[in-house]
Amino acid sequence: MDKRTLRSAVLAGRRTMDARQRADAAEAIALHLLALPLVASARRVAAYLSMSSEPGTGPLVAGLQERGVEVIVPITRAESPLDWVALEPGAQRTTTSLGIPEPEGEHLGPGALADVQLVVMPALAVDHAGNRLGRGAGHYDRSLVGTRAPLCALVFTAELLEQVPHEPHDVPVHMAVTPGGVFRVP
Repeated sequence: MDKRTLRSAVLAGRRTMDARQRADAAEAIALHLLALPLVASARRVAAYLSMSSEPGTGPLVAGLQERGVEVIVPITRAESPLDWVALEPGAQRTTTSLGIPEPEGEHLGPGALADVQLVVMPALAVDHAGNRLGRGAGHYDRSLVGTRAPLCALVFTAELLEQVPHEPHDVPVHMAVTPGGVFRVP
């Protein structure tokens, strides 16, 4: 299956989920991630504000902030690498033309990832080798080159696949978290 076909299939599957399923998945994913020793000792984590079709990050972000972890989230900038903003509780948020929620705040620049202990990112699917299927814009692939922190994708259980189409420029992840648990790439 090519990337376009797989993207369409995953997005169609996500549309069949109801609000309760999404909320339960978000809570389970947060519990799995917050239980990891890596996260327990983190001072700064890069995460994202989820769109309605994605595994929800609200419980995860709240859990991190309750622990005093600084959470930085991406700001998209055309074809450039992602910029980052420290997420402050109650910060004003806007929604981009693509439906991506972004907070207002001081831009930290692409180099902000140098100080994170974990990068949590969206995905449409992840395979057993860590290949991640995104939405196709390449924002994360351009932004993660050279990042030393572990990379973690959040997906629904059915989106952890044996194989995902990928290209040489696609940056693989070290783990995927689903409502069912943590999958570490061997």
